[in-house]
Amino acid sequence: MTNTDWLTLALVVITAFYAWATLKILRANESMVSAMRNQQNAAMRPYILVSATVRTGTQLFCLSIKNVGKTAALSLRLSLDKSFYQLGEKRDERNIANSAAFSRVIDSLPPEGQLLFILGNGPSLFGGSNIEELCPLQFQVTAKYMSGSESISETSIVDLRPYINTVVQTDPIVEELGKLREEFVKLSKSLDKKL
Repeated sequence: MTNTDWLTLALVVITAFYAWATLKILRANESMVSAMRNQQNAAMRPYILVSATVRTGTQLFCLSIKNVGKTAALSLRLSLDKSFYQLGEKRDERNIANSAAFSRVIDSLPPEGQLLFILGNGPSLFGGSNIEELCPLQFQVTAKYMSGSESISETSIVDLRPYINTVVQTDPIVEELGKLREEFVKLSKSLDKKL
């Protein structure tokens, strides 16, 4: 073998190594781009958050269904695993499962869009008169919707039992404003008497 043959062989080996290394880099880049695309899709898709909330300063419990994602939830279908009669009143119009949001497709729920349903107050939910068939303290809400061409189905468990024997959350600013209002009413009445 001549020097030229050895140099040609070395060049072929080096070229093969560079081709192999380039292929590995290309595959790693493809994997990274795919992971970034998945992260971008996850960051931008809608997320339907189902939770029980208590209205501040009251004993009123609500069911909140909110899109906390960055894009609209399309063709949203909501379903309950049990009937839930608002305020314990057994009438068809009080059954949340019969409401428009649970019986029809919602074409689009935008980002930060929220649906609120009154469940009941503390005494109607946790008192001895509550029947589990009217106001179950634990139930499931299933949300099926589209994000672009991706179909998503999420089931959330709503559990009201942790709220038993808890206190009503109050806002100190609202309490002070209430006291201020009472003082203005007293002042107004005293001024009316003097005039």
